[in-house]
Amino acid sequence: MKRLKFTLMAMVLAGMSMQAHAGLFDDDVARKQVADLAASVQNLQQQNAQRLEQLEASNARMLDLVRQLDAQKEEIAQLRGANEVLQFNLDEAVKRQKDLYIDLDARLRNIEQSKAEAKQEAKLSEQDSFDAAVALVQNKKHKEAGAAWAKFVADYPNSDKMAAAQYWMGMNYAFSKDYKSANIAFKNVVENAPDDAKAPDALLGLASVAATTGNKKDSRNYLINILEKYPQSEAAAKAKKALAAPN
Repeated sequence: MKRLKFTLMAMVLAGMSMQAHAGLFDDDVARKQVADLAASVQNLQQQNAQRLEQLEASNARMLDLVRQLDAQKEEIAQLRGANEVLQFNLDEAVKRQKDLYIDLDARLRNIEQSKAEAKQEAKLSEQDSFDAAVALVQNKKHKEAGAAWAKFVADYPNSDKMAAAQYWMGMNYAFSKDYKSANIAFKNVVENAPDDAKAPDALLGLASVAATTGNKKDSRNYLINILEKYPQSEAAAKAKKALAAPN
C-alpha cells in the first residue's frame, strides 16, 4: 500500500516536473515568436517608411512635372498670344502698305492726268495763239501781227510750229515791206527746217521778195530750187507758173 502511494507520488512529481519544463519551453518559444513578430513589424515599418519616402519623392517629382507642364502651358499661351499680336500687326502693316500703294498709285495717276491735261491745255493755248497770229497777218494787221508773233516765240520757244511761225513772220514782214527782215525769217525756215511743210513756201517767199526788190536772178534760182527739192509741193506748181511767165 505504501509502495503504491510512493509510486503515485513519484508519478505526480514527475508530471509536475514535466509540466514545469514544458511551461519554460513554451515561454521561450513565445518570446522568440514575439521577438520575431516585433522584428517583422519593425521591418515592415521600415519598408513602409521607405515606400512612403519613395512615394513622397515620386509625388514631389510629379508635382514638379505638373508645375513645369503648367509653366510650359502658360509660356505656350503667351507665345501664342504674342504670335497672334505679331500676325495682327503684320496683317495691319501689309494692309497699310497696300493702302499706301493704292493711294500713291492714285496720286501718281492724278499727277500724270494733270500733266496730260496741262499739256493738252498748253497745246490748245499754243494752237490758239498761233491761229490768232496767222489771222492778224491775213487781215493785214501787220503791227498787231508782229507783236503776236513776238509773243508766240517768247511763250513757245520749243514749239513744233516754230518753222511755220517763222514763215508767217516773213509774210508779215513782206506785207509791211520790211524785206530784209522777211528774208531773214524765210531763210530761218529753209536753213533750219528744210523738211518742214512750210520750207517750200518759205523758198517761194524768198523768190517773191527777190523779184519785188529787182533781184530776178536770185528769184529764178529760188524757184528752181523749189522744183528740185520739193517737186510735189503746191509751191512747186506756183514756181512752174512763175518760171513760165514772160519777163
